[in-house]
Amino acid sequence: MLSTVRKGIIYKSEWSVDAGLHTNGFYFGFNRGTIAAYHTTRTYHFDLGILYHPRESGTSKPNNLSFRSFDSYKYGKKNHLINLRVGKGIIKTYSEKARKKGVALGVQWQGGLLLGIQKPYYLKVRYEQDGRIIIRDIRYQEDPEAFLDSERIMGRSSFFNGFGHLSVVPGLFGRVALRIDPGAFEKLVRCFEMGLQLDLYAKSPDLLIINQNPNHYLNFFLNLQLGSRKSATAN
Repeated sequence: MLSTVRKGIIYKSEWSVDAGLHTNGFYFGFNRGTIAAYHTTRTYHFDLGILYHPRESGTSKPNNLSFRSFDSYKYGKKNHLINLRVGKGIIKTYSEKARKKGVALGVQWQGGLLLGIQKPYYLKVRYEQDGRIIIRDIRYQEDPEAFLDSERIMGRSSFFNGFGHLSVVPGLFGRVALRIDPGAFEKLVRCFEMGLQLDLYAKSPDLLIINQNPNHYLNFFLNLQLGSRKSATAN
């Protein structure tokens, strides 16, 4: 395994965590890297996040009762989409910052396997039974007519409903990013990235009921990365 000298210290590996925000969602990730050459790092990447359909941004107001209030909801939303990504990446640093001040610029490529986990979206819907009003948590498959009746929808249910009805959609992902890195040659990893992310699924995730669901999503993303490097002499 090759290592490299950065600021007079031989570093051979690094780890970092990600906090990313993209056009239609967010993710949190972890990276483990091997410093293969002075300007090259090869990484393994893992992240977990949420992806939204571009047309589900409009939020409907809840129908509150005199004795109870409800949370706002997204009309026509069928499933949440939780993305699990596992892959490899290469970081190339093209400019070395000044020894005491400055910023190094680089590029990162990532790609790998994608697992989209669909979790049903639940709504609180009003029913009348024996002259009484009853509020039930339902998903679309349980009562399609009531799920789409805005006069009966009271609001959204807890996110934790529906974990017993998960389904999966496999796929691939890819990212390319510009790295702005004030810590490229130091022990501490601290970096800001901006770039494009493509999620491509084997079939279209079933996110919305009344809109077309594509099988791919191309998003602009921003990512903050923090971590540490390990020297060749460290235990």
